[in-house]
Amino acid sequence: MAADIEVEFRLPSIDPNGNCTNGIDRVQTMLTYSANNQSKINGWPNNKYLNVWVANSLENTGAAAYAHYPGGNNAVDGIMNLHSYLGSIGTSSEGRSRTLTHEIGHYLNLAHVWGSTNSPGVACGDDNVSDTPETKGWSSCVPTGSLCNPPIVENVQNYMEYSFCEYMFTEGQKTRMRATLNSSVSGRNNLWTPANLLATGVTQGPQVCTPIADFNVNKRLACEGGDITFYDLSWNATVANRVWSFPGGVPSTSTDSAPVVNYPVAGNYSASLTVSTATGADSITRSSLVYITGSQQTSVPFVESFEDTASFPGATGFILNEDNGTTWARVTNAASAGSASIRINNYTNVSGQIDDWVMPTLDFSNITSPVVMTFDVANAQRDSTSNDRLTFSGSLNCGANWIPRYNKSGTSLSTATSLVVTNFTPNATQWRQESLSLNPFKLLPNIRFKFSNISDRGNNTYIDNINITGMIVSVDEIDEIQLGFALYPNPTTEGSTVQFKLSKKQSVSLEVKNILGQTISNIINGELDGGLHEIKLPSLPKGIYMIDLYTGNKHHVRRLIVS
Repeated sequence: MAADIEVEFRLPSIDPNGNCTNGIDRVQTMLTYSANNQSKINGWPNNKYLNVWVANSLENTGAAAYAHYPGGNNAVDGIMNLHSYLGSIGTSSEGRSRTLTHEIGHYLNLAHVWGSTNSPGVACGDDNVSDTPETKGWSSCVPTGSLCNPPIVENVQNYMEYSFCEYMFTEGQKTRMRATLNSSVSGRNNLWTPANLLATGVTQGPQVCTPIADFNVNKRLACEGGDITFYDLSWNATVANRVWSFPGGVPSTSTDSAPVVNYPVAGNYSASLTVSTATGADSITRSSLVYITGSQQTSVPFVESFEDTASFPGATGFILNEDNGTTWARVTNAASAGSASIRINNYTNVSGQIDDWVMPTLDFSNITSPVVMTFDVANAQRDSTSNDRLTFSGSLNCGANWIPRYNKSGTSLSTATSLVVTNFTPNATQWRQESLSLNPFKLLPNIRFKFSNISDRGNNTYIDNINITGMIVSVDEIDEIQLGFALYPNPTTEGSTVQFKLSKKQSVSLEVKNILGQTISNIINGELDGGLHEIKLPSLPKGIYMIDLYTGNKHHVRRLIVS
């Protein structure tokens, strides 16, 4: 029998210090990545509030969320939830929206219906609730499932299952949860007292406070004519009115909570947000927030030694420094050749911070394989556990996806022969040349590359003497070659995009075939203009597919893996 648990949840309007709140703290921290109990910062008293931490990724990569039973460490009492499994909107979905319901079940002392393990389908078990049948647990929705004691039908649709068709708690689970709420263990019995409801602002309803303006974007780099989504992250109060300003964008103003703005012209753009309630208003402007890539490109061969003061970050290059702290900078006290290089000071940087140098836009449209990049690097470890990381990746689509080309950390990144416990400045012998292939980017325009540093607060990393070379094709060859036929992402778990460039208007056919060569979808069959084309493929079941592209009398094939 499905039960009404008779419990309501409300956001508080008074924080532990007696200040106004909308019940949401937004904290910028690298602890949001690979989150664990140490990521549970700024917790509010667990006998007055139910704490829910929302993270970018979890340490246990197979988990969507986790909670502790009552009676544990008060400092970590509550729920840690992956952002993409919270609610039914934003990065989550309706099918994932009951994850928090499931975790609150644990918070109120419910086990999984098969018992206190995280592994369904292993062995028949019980949760010590009389009206939930013994079960192995289900990871798919089989409402008539009966494995342990046939013909007894198991409660596959229980919120404490992994079936993704959760529908109910039982009367027995209700009794157990309400007993927990009447127990002093972990202060659960204080949460719903009249005194606590008054102290946390639940009884009198939302307080009218002045909001503190804040916002962010879904991405900071896009192609000319691309869209950027802005998110109102204002806090301290529920916003009554908001006004956005987007210089250079379309629309230029908005009152939506998550407006989508198009940028038709390449450039570097700022944005502003003003939010208000009856008690006051607050504004914030983020400068150099959005970078739009246009037709201005640097040709290949590309050489950069940073000797010119204007070389860094370059005419169309930029720095992504999310914490506004230590980041990449040009220096003149160390170089593999000449007198200048670029450096990031990991010696004093914040551990876990990610800083990117997005290089100027490069034109590979007349460059074919082999395409080779070399650069000089210098790094030292502060101690044997130092694990500063340097990566290099490239994008075919203005930052929508990045293709990794280089990744070294710790001892593999270090160029010093011993540990350096002071602030590292390399000498002439402490540089190493790295060489890597850039063949995936051949014959394509508007290529973006980025160096990324992930600090472990070890020691400094330097880069110098970048060289990118490739085979230059003739104009006739360009006319004859199908340029840049690519799939991204590939492999994929969802959708993929086909990208190709035509030298002129011509007949095109694009088909999706299964592994047996049978056509399952005809995407295009007609004439297309010359230029770069990006075609989204339909969602496909798991499997291997052949993407056939016919241009004129030429046939091109790529393999797509859907996992």
